[in-house]
Order: sequence, then structure tokens, then C-alpha cells
Amino acid sequence: MNRGPASETRKPFGSLNLTTQLYEPGQPASPFAHLLDVALAIGICLLLALEPLALGGMVGWGIVVLELGAAVLLVVWAIRWIAMGRLEIIPNPLFAVMLLFAAVVVAQLLLARTAYWYETWQTGMLWAAYGILSFLVVQSLRRTAWLKRLGIFFSVFGFLVALITVAQQFAGNGKIYWFIRNQSGWPFYGPYIDHSHYAGLMEMLVPIPLVFAMAGFFRNPIRVLFGFAALIMGATIFLSQSLGGIIAFTAEIVALAIFVGRRRQASRQLALLGLMCILVALWVVMLQPTGFGARLAKLQDPIGKAGGGYRLSIVKDSLRMIRARPVLGWGLGTFPDVYPAFRSFYTNYLVNEAHNDYVQTVAETGLVGAAIMICFVLVLYRSGMERIEHWQRDPRAAMSLAALVGCTGLLIHGLSDFNLQIPANAALFFVFAVIATSSRLPSLVIGQG
Repeated sequence: MNRGPASETRKPFGSLNLTTQLYEPGQPASPFAHLLDVALAIGICLLLALEPLALGGMVGWGIVVLELGAAVLLVVWAIRWIAMGRLEIIPNPLFAVMLLFAAVVVAQLLLARTAYWYETWQTGMLWAAYGILSFLVVQSLRRTAWLKRLGIFFSVFGFLVALITVAQQFAGNGKIYWFIRNQSGWPFYGPYIDHSHYAGLMEMLVPIPLVFAMAGFFRNPIRVLFGFAALIMGATIFLSQSLGGIIAFTAEIVALAIFVGRRRQASRQLALLGLMCILVALWVVMLQPTGFGARLAKLQDPIGKAGGGYRLSIVKDSLRMIRARPVLGWGLGTFPDVYPAFRSFYTNYLVNEAHNDYVQTVAETGLVGAAIMICFVLVLYRSGMERIEHWQRDPRAAMSLAALVGCTGLLIHGLSDFNLQIPANAALFFVFAVIATSSRLPSLVIGQG
């Protein structure tokens, strides 16, 4: 007997039906559900775009908006489930790893294995918001057309931020947005208090228009516009004079060339990538930003001339922190509270981060957290590499490629900085990670029998 498509099976479970169906379902059953889908997609885009504009989410209200916004969007998703009369959950291989990390934080709180309970609770709530957004992106942007629109949105957003940043650099008055005074003393750039964190944002966003410019599912005039957006966005990484950002962006270009070169007849895409690099270099040379040459020269001796000595000292001190509490660490978010007791040098500045995302994660969550972190990276690349095969003609695969390259840049930058401690960049990183690993896998549908 013909039992229907192989992609759908049903099993009784009490009064409910468990159904698996294709990752990319058809139109919603009702206009109200479709309206909620649109509201979720718009809400996710606006929330992820607002955080970078809110000084990277480092201001108090930026964190509140991120956490409340994620909670509200989760409620909207739940209302959609109630309106449809069934719960549809689309899986992602990174979800299990994220839940394991959440279990570590919960264990720190319940077992009082944190140096500062309130700080771990606050940081845990923030990381929960990252997880909620990642979950909702997979559930809400399940259609290829919507994922493609997400790429267009972030290409336009990144291009506009880059334009405003260039205008602020060459026609600014020393204030963020021309009216917010920079009280940190650090070299701000664009909407970020620290230039390295602006570079981290662009490292994640530039691959999207760059991949879209090389792909074949847009007409040539549109691809030229994507290429121009990538050119401006990429050049601002150099203009920001972030050494870590420059190194990470260079590594992204190399990684993208490797990913693209795996396919036959990739000479055209590689030529476009090379042209992009030449144009970025020419544009930076023509603008000649003040101090750029001296800053770039520090790459010859990054430890001696670029503040690397202090960062190495912080890392060494952090290793002593890890040895003191090796299993579960000192508690998520407690690094600035614990580090002064282990600091081995004098400074007038507050050392609030380890300047190395990996070391700080291990110091705060121990070897258990380190194992989960390694699993996250392995799953990211193993699953991500499986999704990018047909990126030239499949927008979903193209977004996976762009997201994977963007995550690669931030992971490399994390060796010398702390972008994952910046709410705007961390939220975008985890969202891009689940985009890189999403596919048309069967989804679990629980509906009334």
C-alpha cells in the first residue's frame, strides 16, 4: 500500500501525533500564522541590527532590549504554535551543544560553584538570549526565500553602517554618532567603543555580500552592488586599524578561497575574490587614514609593539585561575571579579576581560566548558562544510558558506580579543553559527490527533 511521501511519517503518542516533515514546509495554514511568521522575521532582523547601533550592546539599555526582545519573540513563536494547533521544531546540530553549555551554567548556580552568583546569573540570562535568538532563527527563517532576504538585509545594514563609519572618521568631531562622548579612552570606531569590536562585526557581515556577489542566483547588476558593498565594508576593517581584525579578515579571504576552490571551474570566483582584495587595498591607500601605516607596521612585532605583552601576561595569569578551579571554573561572567587576585603586573586600568575568548571561557566554565567549546567548533565545521556544496546556485548553501566564513573570522580574532563578550557580536555569532549548520532536515511536528 502506498503510504505517501517518504519524507513524512506518523506515530501515535497518546492523544498526540508525532510527525516528521521536510525542513522547508509550505505556506502557513492561516493568514494569522503567516502574519506571526513575518513579525518574527522582522523582529529578529531589527533586534540583531539594533544591538550594534547601541554601542555594541554595551550600554545597559542595550542588554535589556536584547533580553526582553528575545523573550517577546519567543512568546510570539509560542502564540504561532498555539494558533496552528501543533508544535513544529526544526533541529540543528548545535542545539545539543548549546544545551550542554547551559547545563554547566545551571550547575554553577545550583551548586554555588561561582565566585559571584549574581554576575553568573546576569551573564547566564544574556547567553540565554543568544540561545533563544539562535533557536528562533532556525524555526522562523526555515524557507530559503526568507533566509535569502536575511542575507540581503544584513548586506544593506552592514553597508550603511560602513558608510556612516567612514563619514564619522573623516568628518567627525571626536564623538560617537557626532553627539555621544567617548568616556572610555579607547579608540572607538563607528558605533563601537572599541575599534576591534567594530572589526569583529564587519568580519561576520562582509562574507554575505561577497558570497552573493560570486554566486549565480542574482542578476549581474545586483551582484555588482553586492560586490561594492563588500568592498566598502571590508575596507573599513583596515580603516579601523584593528590588527586582530586585519589578521582575521585576511584569514577569512584565505578560508573563502579554500572553500570556493574545492569545486571545479572555480577560477571565475577566485578571480573575483582576488579583484576584491586588490580594490580594498587601492581604496585604503587612496584614503590614507592617519596613523594607518604606523599601526600596520606593528604587525612585524605584535607582541612587543601592539600591546601583546600585556595580553600574554593576562593569559598566563588566567592559566593560574584555571589551575585553581579546573572543573567548573569560577563562574560564567566572573572574570573581572576574580582576576585581580591573580594579576601579576601593575596597571591603572581595570582588566575586565582576558583578551582571549578561549582562555576566558575555560577560566569561567572550567575544563567541562572547554570540552563543550571544542565540540561546538567541531560540529560547526563538520556540519557547515556539508551545507555549502551547491552555494553557487542555492541561496541557503550560499548563506551557510557566508555564515561559516564569518564565524571563522571571529574565532580567529578571539585568540587576541574578546568579541564574544560583546553582546551585539556574540548574538550575531551564534545566529550565524546555526545558519551555517542548518539544512533541510526533517522537523518534528507534535499536533493534536
